[in-house]
Amino acid sequence: MESCVTDRRMKRLRPRLFAACALALACGCAGQKKPTGPLLLHPVPPAAEGYALVQGAIVYTGPGFTVSARPWDYRLVAEEFARAGDPNPFGKDEAATGQFLFVRLRFENRTAKSLVFNPLRAMLTGNNEAPILPVENADLVAFADENLAAAEALARVFRRVSFDLTATVPAGGTLERYLVFRSPKEARKEILLRLDDLWLGSSSFDLVFPFEAFPGAPGP
Repeated sequence: MESCVTDRRMKRLRPRLFAACALALACGCAGQKKPTGPLLLHPVPPAAEGYALVQGAIVYTGPGFTVSARPWDYRLVAEEFARAGDPNPFGKDEAATGQFLFVRLRFENRTAKSLVFNPLRAMLTGNNEAPILPVENADLVAFADENLAAAEALARVFRRVSFDLTATVPAGGTLERYLVFRSPKEARKEILLRLDDLWLGSSSFDLVFPFEAFPGAPGP
């Protein structure tokens, strides 16, 4: 008898419990802040042979060489220039720097041959969108308001920290710099960093590093 009474009570309470759970879920969703702010690249675990996700970087290991592509926060880039006292080639402040995507590329050559990288053969692609090409030294004139002296100063800093012209990694050497792109206007579920025609001696390699691009800073 007691069991039947308990069953009837549970049947009456069940709709109320369902309603309470639905309300709690709705309140929880409404309380979550949607990320806002400039886009940041986020690595996607690679499935292709030779690639691995290692401590936030996508690493390709080839025959005697390694290429690491690590997304870099624009705020750290702005802080780096401010701390060094150098002019920022990507804008006057953090907000301006946030208009770009930064990838920290590291090449390690363990062979007796030269490893050659041409940044003009790099691009961001995906989602059937037009490719995004790396920022070049010549683009800095626009940031300097046609001030030639300022443009030259920005160019010197840019060449020191970023890939611009063809770079050669000698036998047994390493090279690490930024590869910089203008940020797309909207988040992308898939965005691929392509490095085509990477030459090791007489052999060429086309590398692809998978990322996502979405806002990384929470809203106020």
